[in-house]
Amino acid sequence: MDKSRLEAFSDGVIAIIITIVVLLIDLPDGNDWQAAGKLLPLFFCYAVSFILIGMRWANHHHLLQITQKVNGKIMWANLLYLFTLSLFPVVTGWVGKTSFAPVPTTAFAILNLVESLAFILLEHTIISSHDCVVLKNAVAESKKEIITIALEVIALIVSFIPQIRIVTYILLLIMSSLWIIPDLRMKKVYHSYKK
Repeated sequence: MDKSRLEAFSDGVIAIIITIVVLLIDLPDGNDWQAAGKLLPLFFCYAVSFILIGMRWANHHHLLQITQKVNGKIMWANLLYLFTLSLFPVVTGWVGKTSFAPVPTTAFAILNLVESLAFILLEHTIISSHDCVVLKNAVAESKKEIITIALEVIALIVSFIPQIRIVTYILLLIMSSLWIIPDLRMKKVYHSYKK
């Protein structure tokens, strides 16, 4: 299969996910700042989710740039990755509409951890499917995945502690800052590969 079809499909799914997340924000029930203020928890959740989804889209793009061919294993690993991303609207809405309640916050932390694991699985599926040395070298050069998983596990643990539950979101934003600039490992290796 041509990888461009997989890229186009993935881009479309991710665009729809971001659109659904913004549609969770209702119009204010009044015409004053107090009515608008009631939407702040949901808006905050939307902003965090937008950053996380956007960051993941950019890194997915770079990952597929160095992928040469797509087979059935890669397609299924990619579908699992997209499935985890598709749960963001549900969990984002749940967190925002319950004002950061304990169980939705824990669900948000779990979703981020599962999504990162799905991305790592996609990376390793691409590496093993075609012995992708380019990707193997790019992944071996960094500990970003380990740091990401560690921060997400800490965020999950913190989500169980009522007094500091909001730190869960701070840790997830710190994690995203590692990836906010698309993975330069992929870009560097991709450019050296194209030469």
